Amino acid sequence: MSLKILFTFILFYLLLSISKEDMKYMIISENKLRITAVCGITYLLCIGLTDNKISTMNLIINNIYAMIIIFIMMYSISYISYKLIRINSLGLGDIKLSSISSLWLGIEFTFISLFISFLLSAIYSIYGKTTKGFKSFQQYPFAPFLSIGIFCSWILDKI
Repeated sequence: MSLKILFTFILFYLLLSISKEDMKYMIISENKLRITAVCGITYLLCIGLTDNKISTMNLIINNIYAMIIIFIMMYSISYISYKLIRINSLGLGDIKLSSISSLWLGIEFTFISLFISFLLSAIYSIYGKTTKGFKSFQQYPFAPFLSIGIFCSWILDKI
């Protein structure tokens, strides 16, 4: 149980750091993404080694496949939206963060986190258009929404 609490704090700190950076500079550093990925794999190793019912190698391979699927899906969304409206709707850092989250969450909870992220982002965008005068297709940092979705899914998974 204490292992899950430790990794909860690690994930929270990493997501908070990434979100603050994205809100300030509209960019996510590669080093923070790498650290998040390494911590995710470390989490999988710890879970696999402490639970005899779970095959560590299968757990890691399944989550890496999930990471690839999420990366391709998010990159496709970004590519299609760029071709349609000529604006980058998702940055590469956001795409990488969402795919790295599948190391931590698995494919099912990653989709839940993406749903939460897109829903919160849509609410923020509508609010911004009605009260703050956002322009059409105005870009804003997406990592905070991803972070909230990832952390909510993490908590849902652990309850």
